Amino acid sequence: MKIDGKVAIVTGASSGFGRALAWRLAGKGAKVVLGDISDAAGTALEKEINAKYPGQAIFRVCDVTSKADQQRLFEAAKTKWGSIDIVVNNAGIGESKQFDKDEEDIWVKVLRIDLEAVIIGTRLALTEMIAAGKGGVIVNTASLAGLYPQWNQPVYAAAKGGVVHFTRSVGEFAKRHGIHINAICPGFSPTGILVSAEKTLGPLFMKATQDRVPVEQVIDAFIMSIEDDTLYGQSIRITKQLGIDLYKWRSAKSSL
Repeated sequence: MKIDGKVAIVTGASSGFGRALAWRLAGKGAKVVLGDISDAAGTALEKEINAKYPGQAIFRVCDVTSKADQQRLFEAAKTKWGSIDIVVNNAGIGESKQFDKDEEDIWVKVLRIDLEAVIIGTRLALTEMIAAGKGGVIVNTASLAGLYPQWNQPVYAAAKGGVVHFTRSVGEFAKRHGIHINAICPGFSPTGILVSAEKTLGPLFMKATQDRVPVEQVIDAFIMSIEDDTLYGQSIRITKQLGIDLYKWRSAKSSL
């Protein structure tokens, strides 16, 4: 899909991949609805983007675990610009406690934000795009943790694995309606989630996360997912060793 002139929704837009992607989309001529739970950070980003690209960004407070909040992003896009072409379900968090010490079950919030909210956003996007009848793009932020086990973030890995397999499963259905949906699976990258995990899990985790990928390279993968209309249900992997590539799954017909 050509990005110039299209309308995009990005959740988790005020920091990390969301912020960088919002800037890249605006720079390519897209109109961007910024969704984030932080009112101050989101409002500031809206002003910053519009200062450089006048009229190309609006911000709405959004708790992605709230279906009503997510619906408001879609309504804002339609009211302001009349359509929705690109939806990026990006908001996410990591585990704030080591799993065996999480007696308060904080891990439940990880599942709600990292998986349940992605499913909500994807369903809303499919409904809107199918009704509009002109196709579209959905991008779900997963992680390398969704492809490989992560001893230090097991619930995060479970959530991101869910995003990967949900996206793969929805891919063929979406394709029938001219909608392409893909999952972005970056390795460790210097975002707020990584910094938070380092504080929580300490030196052993930091030692395991030295092979990092630049945020801008991850954004290149997002853009590839949006612009390449041949990609459906793919897991786009970003690693220091291989750069950007499509993760190769065994055929579903392969013997176990």
